[in-house]
Amino acid sequence: MIIDAGSAAEGMGVGVATAPTDCGRGTTLWRVERWDADAVGWVRRRSGLAAPEGHVFHELKVPSYRTTEHLGNAILSAGWTRILNLLIGTGSTQAMDATHTRVGVGDGTTAVTTADTTLTGSTNKYFKTAAGVGTIGAGAGPPTTTLTIAATFGISQANFDWRKFGVDFGTADGTTEVAPLLNAAVSNQGTKASGQIWTATATLSWT
Repeated sequence: MIIDAGSAAEGMGVGVATAPTDCGRGTTLWRVERWDADAVGWVRRRSGLAAPEGHVFHELKVPSYRTTEHLGNAILSAGWTRILNLLIGTGSTQAMDATHTRVGVGDGTTAVTTADTTLTGSTNKYFKTAAGVGTIGAGAGPPTTTLTIAATFGISQANFDWRKFGVDFGTADGTTEVAPLLNAAVSNQGTKASGQIWTATATLSWT
């Protein structure tokens, strides 16, 4: 399990008193759900949809044949810059709205550094537009705010080893990053085969 998290801190003091400190921490829980060709065929027939999204499988109560999770990521420098620019309203910085959010997967195994701007080391990679705007919610434990972003990879998309993950600001499915890449993580999630549908869900937590 890799847990590389971005953090921020602020303090204010008077005289020689010890400064009170508030700390923030961010990380991501990555969740991968998988449906094989038989399940995909059944859902297609039942729903009438040629390319059913992950939520359709849930609505029809078709369980994934395997669901895995990975906790940890690095919030990249370019991602932090975008967040801070949005915080102060700098220029025409694009927010991560319903049409500017993608989840990307790649087959690279290179360790993530905060200077990365791509899914480094990936020979194959694919970025899939998210299923609408991310959902903001409250997490468990200490006061935590979460942002959940999900994408469904169809039967002919991203059919390779899933070993690296990230979220970017792209507007259409594709094989290259659209700057900035917000975060990245390395985790071996197996090989997606043709005919299968997999979903990748990133839940970013800020405490």
